[in-house]
Amino acid sequence: MDPCTAIFEEHRPFLRSLGYRMLGTLADAEDIVQETWLRWAAVPPNEIEAPRAFLSKVTARLCLDHLKSARVKRETYVGEWLPEPVAEETDEVTGEDVSYAVMIAMERLTPLERAAFLLHDIFGQSFEEIGELLARPAATCRQLASRARRHLRSQAPRHPVEAGEGRRLAAAFLQAARSGDLEGLKQLLHSDAVLLNDGGGIVRAAIRPIYGSDRIARMFESLTRRKIPPDETREVRFNGLEGFMYLSDGKATDVILFDPWDGKIGRMYDVRNPEKLARFASK
Repeated sequence: MDPCTAIFEEHRPFLRSLGYRMLGTLADAEDIVQETWLRWAAVPPNEIEAPRAFLSKVTARLCLDHLKSARVKRETYVGEWLPEPVAEETDEVTGEDVSYAVMIAMERLTPLERAAFLLHDIFGQSFEEIGELLARPAATCRQLASRARRHLRSQAPRHPVEAGEGRRLAAAFLQAARSGDLEGLKQLLHSDAVLLNDGGGIVRAAIRPIYGSDRIARMFESLTRRKIPPDETREVRFNGLEGFMYLSDGKATDVILFDPWDGKIGRMYDVRNPEKLARFASK
């Protein structure tokens, strides 16, 4: 491997992680990383004093350009838009702490707010460095990150979770759903629970959020009675959340993740859009 390629590969996980958290899908992140590589390879190595800073700047600006067009597409997206689920402790993305709820809430930030927040609070860059990346004064970047934090605190509050609680709730919910235990489902759900579905207009899914333990429990109990069971159900952990994956005919049809609140299930995320599940298949 030549030195130019070796340096880029050293930073690839960071660039992929930045792209994923900026854009919400691995496919878009990979496209951005590939475009960053083309621009990196076009510049003579002796002209780049700080490779990470150069690569960060290129990736961040490409992401900002992409978000401008993505915002238009999201306005016409059918139903809720959820980030693509990714596994932890893999080479897909590095493990910085950005919860699934935070990634959803970031959809309401401006592209510059999102970039300032991620680069400073998650990737540890100074506001002076971020100012260079975003072509804004450091003070402006500080304000952007501050506004982002205020919004995220209000839209995605943190709930303390005991070790193993998510897995326990996911397993119990799956058992109750399989058996059509309506009361058991209700007991597992927080009274203010919310279910978000993402079918992307490609497969059938609820277009609007479903609120309340009673409505969510009745929906799953009804689905158990009416739907053919999946060929395989697999326990998963994506984006720091426990859940399970349904597979039929060798393809993933659902990834359902559980966000615990106060010992019960507070939020559920059901990703059904096949474009976001294409990487998963039976082995």
